[in-house]
Amino acid sequence: MTQQTGKSMFSVQFIAAVLVALIAGVAIGFAASGLFAPPQQQPQQPAGGQPSVSKKVIQIGFTLPLTGELSSIGKIWEKVAQMAIEDLNKEVQAYGFNVEFKAVILDDGTSVEKAVSNVQTLAQQGIKVIIGPAASSQVKAVKSFADSNQIVIISPSSTAPTLAIPNDFIFRTVGSDAGQAKVLAALAFQEGARKVIVFHRNDEYGNAFADFFAKEFAQLGGKAVDMPYQAGLSDYAAEVNSLASKVQSEKADAVVLIAFDTDGGNILSHAAESNVLSSVRWFLSEGPHGAAELKTPAVGAFAAKVKLLGTRPLFVANPLYEQFKQNLKQRFGVDATVFCDNLYDAVMLAGWAILRAGSNDGNAIRNALVEVAKHYYGVSGWTIFDSAGDKANQDYGVWAIVKTGAGYDFKDVGVFERGQIVFTEEPYP
Repeated sequence: MTQQTGKSMFSVQFIAAVLVALIAGVAIGFAASGLFAPPQQQPQQPAGGQPSVSKKVIQIGFTLPLTGELSSIGKIWEKVAQMAIEDLNKEVQAYGFNVEFKAVILDDGTSVEKAVSNVQTLAQQGIKVIIGPAASSQVKAVKSFADSNQIVIISPSSTAPTLAIPNDFIFRTVGSDAGQAKVLAALAFQEGARKVIVFHRNDEYGNAFADFFAKEFAQLGGKAVDMPYQAGLSDYAAEVNSLASKVQSEKADAVVLIAFDTDGGNILSHAAESNVLSSVRWFLSEGPHGAAELKTPAVGAFAAKVKLLGTRPLFVANPLYEQFKQNLKQRFGVDATVFCDNLYDAVMLAGWAILRAGSNDGNAIRNALVEVAKHYYGVSGWTIFDSAGDKANQDYGVWAIVKTGAGYDFKDVGVFERGQIVFTEEPYP
């Protein structure tokens, strides 16, 4: 459900109070009904006040892109993971569980091979729940091992529709790009684009997104010209030159960029130097959102010139998300980027699913995860999974890069509602 523009029927404070009460009630209900293993009765403490029973340590694995093509936002995700583990421990201990969750975080370098190695390493340590990897190509690569060894994988950011497969051990706390492609197509068409070059990563994420976008854009009456580029390059100057030539030869009126953060920032920095690419509109996927590379003066000025707009998964009008952003800023001094909320909720779901399963059995945890998600409303909204293990209900927002007193920054400026984009404010006055 999305928020209407204008006055809200309920105050944000009221909604927040209701949601917090709901989450607390769900947890209490689980414990009372025996769905979670009840906490053990604590023995009398000896003289001196030291407990005679130590907390049971439960490890949750993470494979995150701390280096590589998603490192700009991956480093922020590491802080989100730390905050989520801290909050999870406070929550479960408040309900009397004598356990302590600990994060085992490994860097996968945004690499397929490293992601597989990390999952295998974590599994060898007896870890049955792993948050990540981030990229769809990585998720595809670890799927076989995870299914064979009953390792529950919860990716907060993999969105390729080709990975929406029922009855496996892959879960995604975000909707697939089948939904986002529709929103991005609606945005481009509503903004006047009729013939676009879809410049995209030649990988699982980029190819699937481009295919779904082309279909949605065609249904609206537009034409999408496919142009994949090789991912993983250190510089994209030559590729951007080819893009400019393609825009001219096709007489396109817009570019749709489907990228990650480091490649997206590099592409935009070169595009800013091109008269051809500075004369058409630009529309982006969620991949580069939050990346420092897009907040440079050169890219910021380019964004204003071409009226750059992007889409991203975002549960609209969620007061818990607003509080989450404030907490992250206060505790770590960083702003929430795309998928931070999905990562935070993935940790919460993982912890409660492990407790509900009552064992370190992967199949039991998988089944418990589905049930826990039915009752959990988190910072990313309702976390219910569909039959393929993807987030069942996903809203989308529209973002821009705007000039502030401190430079350039990302700002949400609209939402997708009833088949069209509703701008909450004018992105480029």
